Amino acid sequence: MILKNRKDNLNAIKYTIEHRKAFKKIEKQLLGKNTWRSIVHDLDKVILYNFLPFKSVKNFHRKTARHHDNSIKKNRNDYIEMIIDWECARFTKPDKQLNAYDILYKFYPHLEDKILPILKEFKLDYKTGEKHE
Repeated sequence: MILKNRKDNLNAIKYTIEHRKAFKKIEKQLLGKNTWRSIVHDLDKVILYNFLPFKSVKNFHRKTARHHDNSIKKNRNDYIEMIIDWECARFTKPDKQLNAYDILYKFYPHLEDKILPILKEFKLDYKTGEKHE
């Protein structure tokens, strides 16, 4: 059967679709518009979950997506996509309730010099739960 992994990955597919919606919403709030990146964000996962095991898709995505911390050279827009991805995670991932600022310092402190200036620009340079004006 060609869609042999679809049934096993149905929850992951549904979750990723909801995550993509949240990504579009946060991108529009931050940039004032939606870009091509929000159209294709995590789309590979939605498609590949139908054909491949969950773990294979997750590993492939993390190695090949420019918005993940991997060996691919990044530009400013890649970092912005990374920030939007982090910022919207708390709206769709019950186990990941941190905002982009806290995700930076908890998981990716080595990216501070690239990410913090952008967080400041978008006024996202505050801890989860703090009121920021």
